Amino acid sequence: MAMTSVPMIFKMDDPAEVSQMVAVMSLGMCTAIVAGSLSIEDAERRLFNPQVLARLTELGLPEALIEIVHLGTELEDVQSLIPDRLGKSLEQMQAKALAFLNQDVGQSAISA
Repeated sequence: MAMTSVPMIFKMDDPAEVSQMVAVMSLGMCTAIVAGSLSIEDAERRLFNPQVLARLTELGLPEALIEIVHLGTELEDVQSLIPDRLGKSLEQMQAKALAFLNQDVGQSAISA
């Protein structure tokens, strides 16, 4: 069976596409944490960490998106210090990610 080339569905050098991808990943990770399918530690290792936050800031991504990732870097602290606020923090992140994605509905550069 011959391998065919798969078209790139988003470009990592396009800030708008990176922003959408990070928003979708944030939303998915929050949803997976709530469902018990992903640990906070795994989410921090993949996206919610200071190195990713610094890189997204360097790329000049929107402040609303930077805020979502920043909130994600604090999830472990929330879990250990004020565990009764964890659900609310995750809901807040999900709402912010959805609001970010909804602001560009119909303007997505990502190919379906």
